[in-house]
Amino acid sequence: MHAAAVRRALVFVALFAGAFAVAFAPVFDGDIFWHLAAGREMLHRGALLRTDPFTSSAAGRPWVDVHWLFQLGAALIHRAGGLVGIAVAEGTLVACGAVVLARTAERAGGAPARDGCAVALLGGLFLARHLLAPRPIVVTLVGLAVFLWALESWRVDGRQRRLWLLPLVQVVWVNGQGLAPLGPALVASYFAGTGIERILRRRRARRAGAAETEAPPTGPQLRRLALVLLLCALASLVTPYGLSAALLPVELLARIFPRSGNLFSATIAENVPPFVLERTAPEQAAYFKWTLLGLGAAFALVRPRLRLAHALILIAFGSLALMANRNVLLFYWVAAPIAALALLPAGADRLRALSRTEHRARLARVARAAAMIAGGAALAAELALVGAVRVREPPAGTPTPFHFPVESARVLAERGVSGALFAPDQQAGYLELALPSVRPYIDTRLVLHTADEYAAYLALFQEPGRFDALDRQQRFAAVVLTTAYPDLYLGLVRHLAEDPGWHLAYTDGYEVLFLRAGPAIALGEPATIAAITAELVARHGAAPAAPAILATARLHLARLLIVLGQGQRAEEVLAALDSRAAAQLRARALLAAGRLPAAEALARILVADDARDVRSLTLLAQVALARADRSLAATWLRRALAVEPYDAEAQSLLDRLTARTDAR
Repeated sequence: MHAAAVRRALVFVALFAGAFAVAFAPVFDGDIFWHLAAGREMLHRGALLRTDPFTSSAAGRPWVDVHWLFQLGAALIHRAGGLVGIAVAEGTLVACGAVVLARTAERAGGAPARDGCAVALLGGLFLARHLLAPRPIVVTLVGLAVFLWALESWRVDGRQRRLWLLPLVQVVWVNGQGLAPLGPALVASYFAGTGIERILRRRRARRAGAAETEAPPTGPQLRRLALVLLLCALASLVTPYGLSAALLPVELLARIFPRSGNLFSATIAENVPPFVLERTAPEQAAYFKWTLLGLGAAFALVRPRLRLAHALILIAFGSLALMANRNVLLFYWVAAPIAALALLPAGADRLRALSRTEHRARLARVARAAAMIAGGAALAAELALVGAVRVREPPAGTPTPFHFPVESARVLAERGVSGALFAPDQQAGYLELALPSVRPYIDTRLVLHTADEYAAYLALFQEPGRFDALDRQQRFAAVVLTTAYPDLYLGLVRHLAEDPGWHLAYTDGYEVLFLRAGPAIALGEPATIAAITAELVARHGAAPAAPAILATARLHLARLLIVLGQGQRAEEVLAALDSRAAAQLRARALLAAGRLPAAEALARILVADDARDVRSLTLLAQVALARADRSLAATWLRRALAVEPYDAEAQSLLDRLTARTDAR
């Protein structure tokens, strides 16, 4: 086999394997569970869901379930292969879509564009892997790949047969995911961009007095593309929900638009603009600005002739990514082939221009060889990085530890609990799938709720006393909360622990289950803490990452004990840990126990070791407040905010301190 053919095959195999490995991951996002519950319910009823069957807050409300086809497919896969089957299907679809995009780049720009697209795609998928969950977004990724493949074939070769597939793909897309309007938007971009380029080309030819050199696409081909655009738009209405499904994306777009007072954009991590999210979660968003800067520098250096259709697509998807962090994945997906088509062939043309003399020809050959080696090395390095990350993670197709109320669901099932249940929206989907007999108050289908309703839900955690009125209305049979991911719920945990009408029925430190009746766990007893610790060891001790998982479990348990006023027990749990996070919690345990000098001494040691330790700086402020030294507390808080200007705890304490000072 020719060396070029071997290299081509290796690139496609490496891209497929790498994309599959990125997507073949543990389950870290809870949406898949309510999707599976919806699919199971449809299979049971033999009918689509048109009202909400799952939550107590939206029971009976109209539900435009634009994901119904995805849900049915996922439910059938789950029935046959469980969550592992879901992970395999997701990885396969993402990998196939990536190969289609690389093949598209190759057809339009040759081997350099193919290789560049493969490297950029795999890198983008790895950077945005926290957004690549087993959700309907996979349908959109495949849809975008197929649309770009057909449209590029039409633009480059004038192939029109593939265009007629797009309305059919659109029908599947619009019944599988709410981002289906992106399909017609791509067709519109090619129609507008190519049409404008054709007009400009004809004008330039007339001004030069030369005969027009008509290159594909011709006028009739543009008219056919316009017909395909119309058919795709009509295909968007081919859903059981009709016009309501077509209009839903408009409502969703308004919810992610970053404007003042938009609660859905400001409080939901996926909807927060990446440059805003970077302030509080740099590990999830910091890379995006460097990607944009690198892409801009590459365009400025190479100065390629970017097709107008491609420019429109980059602008549109870049705008979506800037609006909401969840769209960064989509930007990487379409930008990889487009940037490769613009940059790599242009660079190859420059190398060919250097080949006019024998000396320069040798340099050009060396440069081409170096580029090929660099591309292969980059692809190999990305594969190695993906493999290294996956080895350290839980097995693919298993729930990520400390993300879902797995044990609470088990206890609820054992006790036969049914009816209304309160849980964080991120946790509700798991409970809906695991316990069909319960009705969580709210889940992540926030399209079923108004902004005021969601604000009232969030206010429960800021002012836990509000929960009592909601409980009188809903009569919850149980409450499931968590101590992390995020730690928003600790105030409500404390409130319920102090309420004689609720009993702490189960906890492993991360999950906290309250029931109205039955025996309560005595967290103040050493035997209870020993039993919880033994359970954690039995559950996680055989895992490949057992030491790290058990250390995290101890931190969760210590955090809960501190919140519930069991500082001494928390210190005992933390005694086995020797990490900065444990020391920070140990200092807070000392503060909770009223041992201010010990808490201050430990916090000062931590700050001396790392002057940017915001948690310890904030704790020193709390110690100062406990001693009624407001001036010193303000000094510590300003130091903390100088390091992390958007730290919620430090800012909240400073606001309260300032308000008290002004009131005086």
